[in-house]
Amino acid sequence: MSAQPQQGEINAQAAAWIERRDRDGWNDADQAELEAWLAQAPAHRAAFWRLEAAWADTNRLTAFRPALRREPWPAFSRLVFKSVAALALLAICGAATATYVLTPDWKTYSTTIGGREILTLGDGTRIELNTDSVVRVAQGTHARKVWLDKGEAYFDVTHDAARPFAVTVGNRRITDLGTKFLVRRDADRLKVAVLDGRVQLEDKSGNTKPAVLTRGDVIVATAGKITRSRTPTKELESDLGWRNGVLVFDNRTLADVAAEFNRYNTRKLIVADETAAQTRIAGTFRADNLDAFVSTAHRVLGLKVEKQGNDIAISH
Repeated sequence: MSAQPQQGEINAQAAAWIERRDRDGWNDADQAELEAWLAQAPAHRAAFWRLEAAWADTNRLTAFRPALRREPWPAFSRLVFKSVAALALLAICGAATATYVLTPDWKTYSTTIGGREILTLGDGTRIELNTDSVVRVAQGTHARKVWLDKGEAYFDVTHDAARPFAVTVGNRRITDLGTKFLVRRDADRLKVAVLDGRVQLEDKSGNTKPAVLTRGDVIVATAGKITRSRTPTKELESDLGWRNGVLVFDNRTLADVAAEFNRYNTRKLIVADETAAQTRIAGTFRADNLDAFVSTAHRVLGLKVEKQGNDIAISH
């Protein structure tokens, strides 16, 4: 098969996802399915983002949407709509791809495993990217929109009531109400923690009421559950140890500790048995110094250490 039909098929799939997302009934399970498709290949993500921007910019299908909400469409009409949506979006991209690629609406920033980067926006807002993270930042003098596509970022936002600062993570949006906050996006989990000020967290589908978070509030959202808790500021600051290149653990299991180290290193820690996995760890360690942590685990906790290729296995 030639490259062109492959790209055409990907574009059609991306268009179908956008059409499906903008209809009523979109839920967390749908969002998880979309994110799984996006994660399959960079070409999927590129096509989806390109078509999503074209959809938003042209708004050519606005007239169709009220009909979707008034009454169910017969199967034939849904098929026609889907075909029209795909063709319209593909036509838009076919006619405007060159211009769009040369002048995108956002700029993408990313970090490697173990990497960190600090972005300073035109309004003074600072974004600190943690290991293996990807953000897109809207371009333009008055743009204050960010998409966290992967990983973790700390936001120190310059507040502007007339121009709210918004971070979109999948199907959820975090809007600044004057604050400093942390957002972490894992494959199946979103965490938002507020260190100062307030943010509003909302589901773009409108299925749940927006939640306002203040200093010390932490929300963890998965496909089927949202939990909210209060966390002492000192503990939240410990979670931000990565900003200084360290990981801070306070009575965490070795399983959790290994998972954190593995985010920052290409060499991986393997916890070989359940007894070792439940061993409790406390201390501060350099995120990029796996050997120092392993040495401490062996000397202080008496855990066994064994090399497995490039990785390190720890057992009781």
